[in-house]
Amino acid sequence: MEISKPALNYINDLPFEAELCRIGKQLPHRHSTELELVYCLKGSIHLIASDQDFVISEGQLHSIDFGDIHYLNGEEDNLTLIFHIDLSAMPNWEDLRYVFFACESIHCYPYQQPAMERVKDIILSLSYIYFTGNHISADECFKPLHELIDTLFTYFNWFNYENQDEYMNRDLYDRFTRVLAYIVDNYRQKITVSQLAAMEHMNKNYFSQFISKTVFSSFSNMVKYIRCYQAETLLLTTDRSIAGISYDCGFSDPKYFYAAFKDLWHLTPTEDRERYRRQYEEAILEQNASKSLPAPEAADTIRDYITKWHLAKTFR
Repeated sequence: MEISKPALNYINDLPFEAELCRIGKQLPHRHSTELELVYCLKGSIHLIASDQDFVISEGQLHSIDFGDIHYLNGEEDNLTLIFHIDLSAMPNWEDLRYVFFACESIHCYPYQQPAMERVKDIILSLSYIYFTGNHISADECFKPLHELIDTLFTYFNWFNYENQDEYMNRDLYDRFTRVLAYIVDNYRQKITVSQLAAMEHMNKNYFSQFISKTVFSSFSNMVKYIRCYQAETLLLTTDRSIAGISYDCGFSDPKYFYAAFKDLWHLTPTEDRERYRRQYEEAILEQNASKSLPAPEAADTIRDYITKWHLAKTFR
């Protein structure tokens, strides 16, 4: 099974691109440095990405992190805007490398709703410019792109995934990011609470309490998730044995990997590998199932959608 890295159509040196399409069956794929925002304008689409498996309905938006192996399957009459941002072109790329975004209409607290609307406003506007071919320089698009990234960074990241109010302690966020970055860089090695607590100059119990209030709920869950996340890449891009993958990703015994993966992905590693292989084979047979709208038609469609979108906001 080949996991592709589709070439994206950047124009005028802009660090973003857009596609308006009717999704059929997608080949499993991933992007090296691009954040993907999937905005369903009509109908519904089914998303599989890492441990996520759900339907994105009309009007809903969902982010997919770079590196995530994923695919979409669409109902016959869907219309979907797919927007990519090359995060490596952003000035704060070194920070963004360790951020996991969670911009999800299906998990959006009231305080996040204005931010979600702003995300939609920006990607609709930038997509319209992209489809019309109007010349705009990278410098001119930097301001809305920077606002988009800043909005995602502030309101839709893993640190505040379960926060039900707008307040975010920046010191705690920075600590969370440092810990997550360390685990991402060292997941193959033995990692202990004492080790990370010492790194953060904290008491071990206080450190454990800090992690318990994050989306991971415990330090062991945090390490377990990152190891399973990395292991899935090997599962889907190599033919290596599951036992070999488990050892390579820091698990001391394959049975612990099986248990952890099943707990988080709700599938065994073998079932996950087979799910993607099935999708690959079916998508190959239906290569013309997804159709991109030509740029002029896409521009007209987005213009009409923007009009309806703003009218709906004005008169609701």
